[in-house]
Amino acid sequence: MKHKIRLGVNVDHVATLRQVRGGTTSYPSVLDMVKRSVKGGAEQITIHLREDRRHIQLHDLKTLSKSCPVALNLEMAATSQMVSFAKKYRPDWVCFVPEKRAELTTEGGLDVKKGFKKMFPMVEKLQRIGIEISMFIEPSIEQVEASYEIGADAVEFHTGKWVHLKGAKKTKEWKRLVEAAEWAHYLGLNVHAGHGLDYAHSKLINKLPHLQEVNIGHSLVCYALEDGLEASVRKMRKILK
Repeated sequence: MKHKIRLGVNVDHVATLRQVRGGTTSYPSVLDMVKRSVKGGAEQITIHLREDRRHIQLHDLKTLSKSCPVALNLEMAATSQMVSFAKKYRPDWVCFVPEKRAELTTEGGLDVKKGFKKMFPMVEKLQRIGIEISMFIEPSIEQVEASYEIGADAVEFHTGKWVHLKGAKKTKEWKRLVEAAEWAHYLGLNVHAGHGLDYAHSKLINKLPHLQEVNIGHSLVCYALEDGLEASVRKMRKILK
């Protein structure tokens, strides 16, 4: 029997619209949009507190840590400052992501193998206070194994590359995703996915073996301009069944 895939809604780009005027407006309200997302069927809310604070701000994390009606997933860089914020505000999940100042969005997966020594104590500290840990990685066997060795609870596969490829290259990238998902499941890691997923690709991602969760943001905020966020989330939730 096929299991239901958990839908995490990323509300970063609600905050992008608010911050585009340099933080001089309080609208749109991130918390209001979180509530609409949950009404539409979101089972988790994802936010990325970037070091450059281009969208989500510390006050958003503070507000959602108290008022988020579903599980809160905090995406963050592996820095001591971010770890201290996670320890203070205690989201349900922390997803370690790579971060470069000049990038428009997260451009690829985290190199867990390279950053192992630095991140290992961070993972341990956060798990000790009950936070579950995910690693946002490319669909690579090597990175899956490094995530397992570091003690992560889950891996989230970066699907952005697969979304943009076509033809034989897309098929090849899908094969990588399937192999990495199979190996992660074998090692006992939860399998998550995210980045670039729209309605069409969400229909396809349903077929990824052992997939338990997707995190989707940009496309939903874009669809919301036409249909409203609650309706867009509801449609995405229906696709993921």
